[in-house]
Amino acid sequence: MRNTKRKKRTKCWIKEAVFDNAVKAEVSLGNTWSKHYTNYSDIGRKVYYRCRKSKLRGPQCSAGIYLLYHAESDQVSIYKTETDHDHHERKVRGIDENVNKCIEDLFNDGITKPKQIIRALQTRNFELPSYVQIKNFLVQYKKTKFGSYIVSLGESEQWCKQNINISTDENKYFVVSYKIMYNDEEDVDGNKFRVFLSTVRLLNIASISSHIHADATYKLIWQGFPALIIGATDLKKVFHPFGLAICSNEKTKDFKFIFNSIQIGLEKIKKDLLKPSALVSDAADSIKNGFKNVFKDEYNQIMCWSHMKMKVQNRICHIDDKAIADEMMNDIEMLQLSNSSTVFELALTLFMKKEPHVRSRFLVIASNIINNWSIERDPSSTNAKVFPKEPTICLNL
Repeated sequence: MRNTKRKKRTKCWIKEAVFDNAVKAEVSLGNTWSKHYTNYSDIGRKVYYRCRKSKLRGPQCSAGIYLLYHAESDQVSIYKTETDHDHHERKVRGIDENVNKCIEDLFNDGITKPKQIIRALQTRNFELPSYVQIKNFLVQYKKTKFGSYIVSLGESEQWCKQNINISTDENKYFVVSYKIMYNDEEDVDGNKFRVFLSTVRLLNIASISSHIHADATYKLIWQGFPALIIGATDLKKVFHPFGLAICSNEKTKDFKFIFNSIQIGLEKIKKDLLKPSALVSDAADSIKNGFKNVFKDEYNQIMCWSHMKMKVQNRICHIDDKAIADEMMNDIEMLQLSNSSTVFELALTLFMKKEPHVRSRFLVIASNIINNWSIERDPSSTNAKVFPKEPTICLNL
């Protein structure tokens, strides 16, 4: 049988330089070479490097280099092959360095999507990497530029300590209040944290406000946790935030922390404590109870109009007569224009008298349901439903 094993090429090594220590020798290699393997001999340790332009698993570039760490001294000699680089004859793995630099520049200029980057590279006549290559490169570049996506509680606590002092710039943020709770603390089910950020200018707005708006938004999240927003609106319906909180939960204690942080912030900037007369929010008990725990005085509970309107529309859309549904919605919108509780109560009474079908429709539906239930369970009827054998009834109204 014929031996088809490829004959190993012999390399001719030429001494290129001698350095006094290993550090200088290794620095001189630059980014062209990648460590390949190591051999040991009587004269010292030989560390061989390969051309990094070639794939690790595959045909290697003919050029090579090795460092000889002399056994009898600290000197390091560099030996290089006679042959030059021939990696350009083969396909280079990964993205070209010039393309990498261009992608970084595009990302820093705000072009952050892979498809946008591909179009930009086309206009610059670069060799186009694949979509997956660009996507993977962006993941690594973001980690290098912005750091790890996952932040530990210890890192969060350290960041809070570093940013807790009030800046001389009234628009510079600072940590008004924070609380980090670990597993070993009492009454804590898992790690929890609460952080409230604001500025001097935003706290000054809070000091002259009488109505407080509070809610959580999942349109802005950090580490998977929603931002909790607190603020007020002016007569032009413009929202003015007091600050932003990140909490591990949305419970009463979390909103109590937020409302209390406002008071702490006002004390820090030497302003009178907030005495709100109204709370504007959705129907979440956690917001209402947290508000009561901080502001003991009586206040008006105002339902957020957009939340309320959305809930009403979800209910009246089931009314068959669309004209009646539209009229009912218009009347409810008129109720919302009431400028006092007294006017609202009077208008509500008139509304209920005008819309008797609100009650009558429910009574008709309820009567039909009960009637059908009764008929289906008549023992004399065909396929009668026997009570002990029937599953739970679903109320699909």
